[in-house]
Amino acid sequence: MNCVFNVRTSRYLPKTIAQAKQNFETDSFHYDHITNSLNCKLLTQNPFLSYFQQIYPTEINENQLTDDMLDVLKSYTDSKNNECYMKTNLNLLSSNFDEIDWIYVNKLRCLLRGLTKTNFQHSYYRGLTLSDQEITYYLEKRNECYYTNSFTSFTTDRQLIYEGNAILILRIDNSSEEAKKNLANICRWSQFREEKEVLLAVGSRLKILSVHFYGCKWEIEVELVNE
Repeated sequence: MNCVFNVRTSRYLPKTIAQAKQNFETDSFHYDHITNSLNCKLLTQNPFLSYFQQIYPTEINENQLTDDMLDVLKSYTDSKNNECYMKTNLNLLSSNFDEIDWIYVNKLRCLLRGLTKTNFQHSYYRGLTLSDQEITYYLEKRNECYYTNSFTSFTTDRQLIYEGNAILILRIDNSSEEAKKNLANICRWSQFREEKEVLLAVGSRLKILSVHFYGCKWEIEVELVNE
């Protein structure tokens, strides 16, 4: 979530940030000039709807995956050698719409929604480093819903999460089949299968169930819900 503006990330963030001499904010983020970082907001409206298009079939079995589809998944997960992951998500997080590759975004989103779903589990986990401001966003929206402003990676194994100051727990026990369309287990096609990655599509709707601080880490529970 919390994104530091530096030489690498600046290529995929609005140019106004590089020119900023003080704090400022948009509907998508608050820029802190002192820490040189973006605090990503929780969106109450889905700003991506008008950009979404159906590129692939609405139902895709594993044996129907084409080379193009596999390239989309592999380019996203190969974050060490390919900056597609960073480029896609940073432009989405900052609503830098003019620089977003919407063809790629729609391909990835359609893949996640179209892949046959047979291996759901009750909960998924994501480690995060959140700023104090971002923690406040979650606290203020308890029992309310927000839309994801990027593709969001989770893992099926809590022991594998990124060691930040927070853990995001995604619950789907009570989620409808329609809501679950936005979630797909992609680990078998990932460049790093050991991460046991599950990917949530941009523009998914989540409800904040609880926000608690346990010892040295925040624990945030969210539920995947319908539009």
